[in-house]
Amino acid sequence: MVNLYISMDIQKTILFLQSEGYEHIKQIPGIGLCGLKRMAFTTGLFCNMDEEVYGYRYCFHSYREALKSLNEWDGVGDAPGNWIKRKGYGVDKSNPNYNKEDADIGYSS
Repeated sequence: MVNLYISMDIQKTILFLQSEGYEHIKQIPGIGLCGLKRMAFTTGLFCNMDEEVYGYRYCFHSYREALKSLNEWDGVGDAPGNWIKRKGYGVDKSNPNYNKEDADIGYSS
């Protein structure tokens, strides 16, 4: 569903991203448009997206973990939660607090 309080350009971008398989797209202050997309072995929380490129992504074991992180993130610092790695623009880095034993290994939403 498109938020009526955002610009038509952003609404158009959100619709395009949804057509490309991104879900739960929302604007996070200081970060830009963010959303989730399932990948081969992980779920990505994609950040600073537009119709051509994304800035970076956080990789999570499960969709559930990624959605929780997206919903809790205020845009300050790194995304919260048990993400595995941040990849893309800037510095690629592993999560120093990542704990495989705590990971939600499931694929379901």
